[in-house]
Amino acid sequence: MEIQIIPNASLKEKPVILTKNVDCLPSFKHTSEWTASVKQFAASNIYTSLDMVQTGKKLHYIFIKNGCTVKDIQCFLNLACPQSIYRWLKGQTLPSIDNLYRMAEIFQIHMEDMLIAKNYDRDINLLQIAENHTNFPIY
Repeated sequence: MEIQIIPNASLKEKPVILTKNVDCLPSFKHTSEWTASVKQFAASNIYTSLDMVQTGKKLHYIFIKNGCTVKDIQCFLNLACPQSIYRWLKGQTLPSIDNLYRMAEIFQIHMEDMLIAKNYDRDINLLQIAENHTNFPIY
């Protein structure tokens, strides 16, 4: 991958081109410098992802608990239309970091308290149930 760096002083100067191999996977060359918790996390090969549907339900609960409507949130966040908020509530998208930060300030809670992580054990169990073609409900 080539990265061009354009100097701030003048755009007339020739840009510097750096060639750098960008790899998405972490390099484990310097594991001796890692803390014990980081080593444990890397060894467990588990990553955290957000559950968009459950996060949407949590946001809806927070809005109701604080007596806010979608129109109120739209005004607070200075959004042009309420469609993005409805997408959050349906679990189709997640709020941006800026919007999470502003809502955290408005509702006086931490940003993390508005987000729900995926439960991988539950998801794996539901997948196994679906593969076995049983009649158990999938939530």
